[in-house]
Amino acid sequence: MTDDERAAQISKILATWGPVDKEMAAAIGLSDYYVEAEDILWAMEAHGYSAKKAVSSVLKDAFMIDLDNTKLDHYVGEIAAVLTKK
Repeated sequence: MTDDERAAQISKILATWGPVDKEMAAAIGLSDYYVEAEDILWAMEAHGYSAKKAVSSVLKDAFMIDLDNTKLDHYVGEIAAVLTKK
């Protein structure tokens, strides 16, 4: 699986989760999470972040939001599954 394919799947997981509420997403013109998915992959590769730290850091920095830890753990599990696919 290429990084582009991983980013596309991570983007879909983030869209299913919807960590940014609909009102805020509309206000900032967020249509998908592809850029954030790429940033998550980059943070893991460049900084050696775990999936959880990369997701948390990228989303908090990008949107200045607090994340629900239960949902974070759930969706990071799904993202980790994508990262193990070949």
